[in-house]
Amino acid sequence: MPMAAIIDEKILCLHGGIGATLNELHDIEKLKRPLEIVHEVQNRDQLLVVDILWSDPTDTDDDKGIMPNHVRDPNQSGNIVKFGPDRVQSFCKHNNID
Repeated sequence: MPMAAIIDEKILCLHGGIGATLNELHDIEKLKRPLEIVHEVQNRDQLLVVDILWSDPTDTDDDKGIMPNHVRDPNQSGNIVKFGPDRVQSFCKHNNID
């Protein structure tokens, strides 16, 4: 299963979400393959993979920004987050996608 895909150059589909570190679409393309999926993140590329695979949208649209995801990150490492609708909107606008 692909980690991410772009449909009609306008829709980004991800296994998880945009998290805190994904800013540019080409950030995904720059990841070295094969990917190593780790739970104890040691660098930005590993954190980007964790963001794409495991981050979730916030529970309500009233929750903004980036916040800890205590459900997926019970050890509170801070590597797995939730992202608010404002994060989605700014990401889409910055990358010219819907």
